[in-house]
Amino acid sequence: MKKIGIYNPYLETKGGGEKVCLALASDLSKDSQLEVFLITHTPIDLRPLEKYFNTDLSRVTVKNIDTERWLLKSLFKLPVLGGFKFFISDLYVANKLRDLDCDVFINNCYQSNLPNMGKHGVYMCMFPQKLDSDPEHIGRLKAAYKNFLDQLYKKFIYKSQQAGVYTYDKIVANSAYTQTYIKKYWGLDSDILYPICESMYDKSIKKEKIILNVGRFFGFDEASHHKRQDFLLETFAELKDLHKAGWQLHFAGTVADDKKARRFVSNLKKKSQGLPVFFHFNAPFSEIKQLYNQSSIYWHATGYGSDPDKYPDKQEHFGISTVEAMSAESIPVVINTAGQQEIVRNGENGYLWSSREELVKRTGQAIGLGAAEKASTIKSASETAKRFDDKAFYALALTIIGPCLR
Repeated sequence: MKKIGIYNPYLETKGGGEKVCLALASDLSKDSQLEVFLITHTPIDLRPLEKYFNTDLSRVTVKNIDTERWLLKSLFKLPVLGGFKFFISDLYVANKLRDLDCDVFINNCYQSNLPNMGKHGVYMCMFPQKLDSDPEHIGRLKAAYKNFLDQLYKKFIYKSQQAGVYTYDKIVANSAYTQTYIKKYWGLDSDILYPICESMYDKSIKKEKIILNVGRFFGFDEASHHKRQDFLLETFAELKDLHKAGWQLHFAGTVADDKKARRFVSNLKKKSQGLPVFFHFNAPFSEIKQLYNQSSIYWHATGYGSDPDKYPDKQEHFGISTVEAMSAESIPVVINTAGQQEIVRNGENGYLWSSREELVKRTGQAIGLGAAEKASTIKSASETAKRFDDKAFYALALTIIGPCLR
């Protein structure tokens, strides 16, 4: 029996990467010749995740690498520079991964620097981090210290390679957009495995005058991959005619467990007072599915306000929620950047926008569609969604990862 270890220490964030991770674990575990386990940094109960993502993890086990042990905690209190502390922590994790003796190690951790710790390795890239810093921008002393750390990583963790990503048999991108930057930043070829987007369609649920946005809520800062619910709320607040016509805006998604996220959510709630705006925080799968089917329009704004060329990591690298909405016959009106461009064809299966004014215009177009045009748009959206459904995901995953399983 072959041992398949899938590494993701952030499963409880319940994001798109975690959805893919669990779907892959569930599918691989159906093979009786494979022992599949999820590798995390904290003990975790899989049952809530099964329910949230509507997946079967009964044949999947959890292996916990305890990074909270007293030795590591003591290390982080020592008066040494942070980079060296993280090196020791990464060395500890790498050794623990090696002890698991995986036949196939699948790294599904966002922007991980860890090398392949199995006989075969697959790196699932949600978006590539830059491997080198510009020494002119970090100063000579910092550059020298970084070079010292790089040599430590290379000798003790990276198996003499320049970085961990070069130790894997397969690099897997979640979109053509991500694939482009893997080649640009790492110089590596990659296979595209689009995230799983199972159909959300339920014909028993009637459409309503609802505009929906689904995405995680977390604090907005310069480094964040923010969903920009604040921008969408501000835009909707100005659309008084839609309010009078009975249209509502609904937000759904998990809330990060930190002060910035709670402050952001609190501000959203204050700004929405008196408006037909509703929030569904940490909603279960069944409620999310119902919202998809009730909504007539789907809004998406991740990356708005940042330059896609200068800050490509802040864009939506694919857009699972957009596809899920399309599968439920909700017309997408989404930002015209990055991964969204791989899903939506303007005027055919939805609409793309680049500014607040264009978002308002495209939303008006979607709402004002005649019966025939609306039916054609919805049909095209539904057909597009099938390209990314569970059958397509599993078939492609087996094609890409299959050679490592033999």
